[in-house]
Amino acid sequence: MDKNRTFEEVWDERLNGMTRFFGEADNIVLHGTIPFYLGQEMGGSPDFVKFSNFTDGILYVTSELIGYEQQVPNTHGRYELAIVHPTDEEWGVNIICQLAYYTLETPIEDLETMGIGSATPEDSTIEGFLFRQIANFEFFGNSANVICCVGITGDELEFKHDHGSDALVERIGKNFYLTDLYRTSLLYPQI
Repeated sequence: MDKNRTFEEVWDERLNGMTRFFGEADNIVLHGTIPFYLGQEMGGSPDFVKFSNFTDGILYVTSELIGYEQQVPNTHGRYELAIVHPTDEEWGVNIICQLAYYTLETPIEDLETMGIGSATPEDSTIEGFLFRQIANFEFFGNSANVICCVGITGDELEFKHDHGSDALVERIGKNFYLTDLYRTSLLYPQI
């Protein structure tokens, strides 16, 4: 974080960038019991901002990665991670806490995928994430963005490997961001 700026200035700049895309955030911030900067080994986790009025459900966005100099930027700069659930859900926040540390070593880019089958709840149909950039804004004159982790089924993940991310987005919908842990595949029409 820029040593010339206060925590509040950085927080406000980050939140202002996000609210331009997602509307007003809920008044409650989900603070990590152990701060993110203390590290994964100590059980640290990033803070989250919640947007209950997001179009598809409840949007949870980390609010600590942009401005964290140890993060490896993606093509569009430093970024926060997000997930959308149909209702209040702890699973997404927990997995993103782990992914936040992953971003300190490897950038996550728009339209990449990641297999996560072993990290999902029992009986979940979700086996991977499709990463989608859902916001971009300036953060003290630098590019910043938000990457949404969209849960995809096993056949959707396989389809992406066979046909590419653009083809998958076209099939599931350009504006599909919802992670419903028990949904059916969007590749085939439901009868």
